[in-house]
Amino acid sequence: MSKKKEKIKIMVGSTVYGFEDQLSQIVAQLNTLGYDVLSSHHGTIKVNPKLSNLDNCLNAVAECDLFLGIIRPYCGTGVIGEKNITFEEIKEAIRLKKPYWFLVHRDVVFARLLFNKMKLKSGDEIVISDNRFFDKLSIEMYEFVIKNHIPVTLRNGNWAQEFFRLDDMMVYVTAQFSDKDFINEVLNQTDNNGK
Repeated sequence: MSKKKEKIKIMVGSTVYGFEDQLSQIVAQLNTLGYDVLSSHHGTIKVNPKLSNLDNCLNAVAECDLFLGIIRPYCGTGVIGEKNITFEEIKEAIRLKKPYWFLVHRDVVFARLLFNKMKLKSGDEIVISDNRFFDKLSIEMYEFVIKNHIPVTLRNGNWAQEFFRLDDMMVYVTAQFSDKDFINEVLNQTDNNGK
């Protein structure tokens, strides 16, 4: 008897707070497209009670086949020590060379441009003390994803799709993940080192 092919596992990054309804629709769409969705918010990642939330989320990144990261102006409360869970998931997905896709909220892109232009008269950086309004860590995440530290001509895998509303996200999710032949091609590609 042949073994049934397992569904492709896609992890949706753990950016949750203030975003639950939209996250639920993204997860539902990916389920409809036939994926096994790993999402901390939906309780579909394995939770080892002996590990931290961060470690459980990083284990989910290791388990997934694909990673969908979402960068929003507010990073949430998922912070362990000095580490933000969402950012650590992003770094781990890239480090493990998981095929990844990123959505970035328009306000993050705008704030990055704005903060790069604004300085105090003294030349000091502007400090935001209340991160319920905007968490500057989201800009750091965005710059990491677009590989801002690498010259533009040498960047690969640095696409971050800007969105403002849920329908913007759904168009991107559907366009990227509805074609299973494309996804299988991405999964079967090898990098320059043959890995």
